[in-house]
Amino acid sequence: MKEKDQHPTSARTFYTSVDVARRAGVSRTTVSYVLNGNWDGHVSDETRKKVLQAAEELGYSTHSSARALRKGQSDEICLIIDLPLTVHRIELLVSVQQYAFQHGYAPVAYFCYGFSPEQVHTLLLKIFARRPMGIFATAGSMTTKQIALAQRMGTDNIILYSVEPLEYARTIILPTRPLGCLAAQHLLERGHRHLALVQPADPLHDYGFQQRLEGMRATIAGMPGVTLDILSLEFTLSDAHSLVDTYLTRSDHPTGIYAFNDEYALLLLGALSDRGIQVPGEVAVVGTDAISFSAWMRPTLTTIRFDTISLAQRAVGMLVNWHSSQPLPEELTRPLVPQLIPREST
Repeated sequence: MKEKDQHPTSARTFYTSVDVARRAGVSRTTVSYVLNGNWDGHVSDETRKKVLQAAEELGYSTHSSARALRKGQSDEICLIIDLPLTVHRIELLVSVQQYAFQHGYAPVAYFCYGFSPEQVHTLLLKIFARRPMGIFATAGSMTTKQIALAQRMGTDNIILYSVEPLEYARTIILPTRPLGCLAAQHLLERGHRHLALVQPADPLHDYGFQQRLEGMRATIAGMPGVTLDILSLEFTLSDAHSLVDTYLTRSDHPTGIYAFNDEYALLLLGALSDRGIQVPGEVAVVGTDAISFSAWMRPTLTTIRFDTISLAQRAVGMLVNWHSSQPLPEELTRPLVPQLIPREST
């Protein structure tokens, strides 16, 4: 009977922060500053690069769970979304990720659209147990009781964003009524007197639609000869074709349309193009959200952004400052001020 071949397994060497410090020629405290993202003001850029290079050469990284145990908190910024994913929300998530990394935090996204209340509660318990540095969430994803539960479990740095004011949590309010005012003003300045507002069929948009409608009505109030139509639209190309065929081929059709947001605007632009209707020659179109696609379309889309400071930058900045007990900069305390970006579609 032959003796089995022996295949010795090479032992793996595990390194510590002491090894990183020795290789970089710095103190262990310096290594801790750099690898925990707290190097700013403590460590020069040259030293930071030496530490990162040494850690990379040794294959060393900090253990997030151990760090969370020491600090009583993880370095995560959790995003909780209970709405359908759209281009606007995807771009928001990517932007939050970029700003979180800039501040040395790890963004983690959770999606609970379509979950039952029990499933949402179970998910939130798991999130709270991780004790994230902060939570940025849609307003509908967390109730008053769930926010109180998060605080009892050690997570009280929470920001919600909403189109409606909330009393039970720190909230970034998206100003929706001024959007209608801006869109109407712009279309009036372009000479349009027959305006229209697209009403999404999805009830999730009801409050935002009503606020936009109020803004447009307030802007045109008392103006002789100015009318405003409401155009209901399902988010499908076939329904957009039907809308164009029914309302925008008549002799008295609206010539200036606020399409609720960029995604509905892009859908409408496609249907108008399919029917040979010139934009902006015959119909002008305005969107909202300033998504990247709005600048790539032909014609490029006139849109409205919520503020010069992006929602992601504002949210991460607020979480970071509150976590470090620093006062908020003035630009993060003022309400959002929407701005219109004029382009070819009007």
